[in-house]
Amino acid sequence: MAAREPDFSKLTILVVDDQEYIRKLVCQLIRRLGCGNILEASDGSEALKLLGRVTPDMILCDIKMQPVDGLEFLRKVRGAEDGVRDSQVPIVFLTSDSDRGTVVAAMKSDVDGYLVKPVSPADLKTKIVAVLSKRTAARVTW
Repeated sequence: MAAREPDFSKLTILVVDDQEYIRKLVCQLIRRLGCGNILEASDGSEALKLLGRVTPDMILCDIKMQPVDGLEFLRKVRGAEDGVRDSQVPIVFLTSDSDRGTVVAAMKSDVDGYLVKPVSPADLKTKIVAVLSKRTAARVTW
């Protein structure tokens, strides 16, 4: 059965990347998908502060950032540290790091998806739909 496509106009997606150009490019891609609300953070520390105030439907996050990189950010969110309200928010790494060790570390830290830059709009949409469908199915399963 194919994944049911979410209503992108009702989604809030947080984009976390320290390179402003890349962050703006990713925002533009998800805006073209019809995303209703896009939030931005320049690193994991800024994203954690933002998560103290809002709960996005999904987070697209780079890995290589300072002072809080993507893996540390993921561990803090999954551990519900720093006042993060929803440790179950779907997180997809969107990164240039394709090193096997990094991918394994991300999987062990409970990442929901992993895409290697550059990413096509179609691949990004497919990953968003798959991850959100999986999370929705998990919520309604007993």
